[in-house]
Amino acid sequence: MSDKATARIGWIDEFKGFVLLLVCLYHVEQSFPQAQMGMLHLSALRMSAFFFISGMLFSTRRFGNFKDYFIHKTHVLLVPYILLSLLFLALDPVLYNFDLFPKAPRMTVMNIRPEIATVWNYIYWNLAKIFVAGKSSIGSGPLWFVFTLYSVSLLFYGVQKIVPRRFIFFVSLASLAGGWLLYVNHIRLPLGIERDLIVLFFFANGWLCKGMLKENTKKILALVAATIVSFAAYAYLEVPDPDFSIMNNDLGKDFRIFVASSFFGITGLIGTFVLADKLPNIVPVRIAKGILRNISRNALVILAVHWYTLLVMRLLFREAFNKPGVAYLAIPVVATVVIAAIPLFRCKLYRLLGKEKIGVRESLSIKD
Repeated sequence: MSDKATARIGWIDEFKGFVLLLVCLYHVEQSFPQAQMGMLHLSALRMSAFFFISGMLFSTRRFGNFKDYFIHKTHVLLVPYILLSLLFLALDPVLYNFDLFPKAPRMTVMNIRPEIATVWNYIYWNLAKIFVAGKSSIGSGPLWFVFTLYSVSLLFYGVQKIVPRRFIFFVSLASLAGGWLLYVNHIRLPLGIERDLIVLFFFANGWLCKGMLKENTKKILALVAATIVSFAAYAYLEVPDPDFSIMNNDLGKDFRIFVASSFFGITGLIGTFVLADKLPNIVPVRIAKGILRNISRNALVILAVHWYTLLVMRLLFREAFNKPGVAYLAIPVVATVVIAAIPLFRCKLYRLLGKEKIGVRESLSIKD
């Protein structure tokens, strides 16, 4: 691809930050059902959109060969996945008070629903989740996406090197079909291979669409119309399913609905952020974009810490928080803990993230 096609697109960080924000809000709603925000209606959109946009960011320009790319991705994705999973396993309240276990999220490793009777059982199956299923520990659940992004990035490196560009779409379709067949036959493989097959479809198509998006976003009226039509189609096609989960490769009852709703949802979101990128650079717009960019930059910290905070609240204070009106207080509580944790990880525990040390002000900055 040309340098023009591979240059970073301005609104991508805001897009990623928004999707990650939706993930956090969904987990609040999941932990405290009284905090209804309609997040269930976005199940077919959130993670498919994240992996689509990750595909748009895929580039090998800085790496001379697969070894260099492998070492880099291992450093920034695999090592943080393992270290953060183990850290939040060590901090899991269940380890110190096993009476809390019945309140903890249910655990599934591949197709196994383990019987956990002791703390040692709990530790063992958490380690199995991390190293066998690729789904992280209970204390850092959302980090499964880091391992999946690692696996799919390496897989796609090989695909785009071996397969001519004009055939990559068909490879992605075959991958999607393979993941769906594993789903309908209830087959779960080590390291989430069935999940990788589904994700590869979105990742590959994000990569394929990068150049096209950069060249076809200047017609404002057409873009507005396409965005409205896409969201209308998503609203019509989307079927709320509390069990839907790309993490568990649980993709709903209808293959066509899954693909179509994901497509229209992603298209609508992209249109929204392309249009937002054209807004006047006034203070409220700059602040909103800056917050979303900060979320994107601190994704590892935010995903791990918000989930751990919700886990502690769920284990210790669920009855107090899960009440009409009161449940929404979980949002500022989680936000406060996350904001406090960002400088801690970026300034002191930065090696766990595979990142360089930065200052407190920079870690919390919402400026360009």
